[in-house]
Amino acid sequence: MNTRIKELRNYLKLTQKEFSNNISMQPSSLCDIEKGNAPITERTILIICSQYNVNEKWLRFGEGEMFNISNKKYDDFFSIFNNLNEPLQDFLIQTAKNLLDSQNKL
Repeated sequence: MNTRIKELRNYLKLTQKEFSNNISMQPSSLCDIEKGNAPITERTILIICSQYNVNEKWLRFGEGEMFNISNKKYDDFFSIFNNLNEPLQDFLIQTAKNLLDSQNKL
């Protein structure tokens, strides 16, 4: 599970600080989890799955798809995202991060 958390974070192109802030965790704790030096709590698993729409079965056991994409909104979003060129994908990711930061400040 530790390597899948790191895989997810890298897939999302988030730093340890960004990822850990989004799940209410200290960056040093996330670093320890990714290195396999700390246990992963049930709370952390549930927050990651909720925050990033991650398939819990994938996170726990490596089975199935990384994300729960049965929702039409997610299907539409990822379809659009996958059709953008890389600079526009990077722009969209940064915009989403900015929106999340703004939301968290409300």
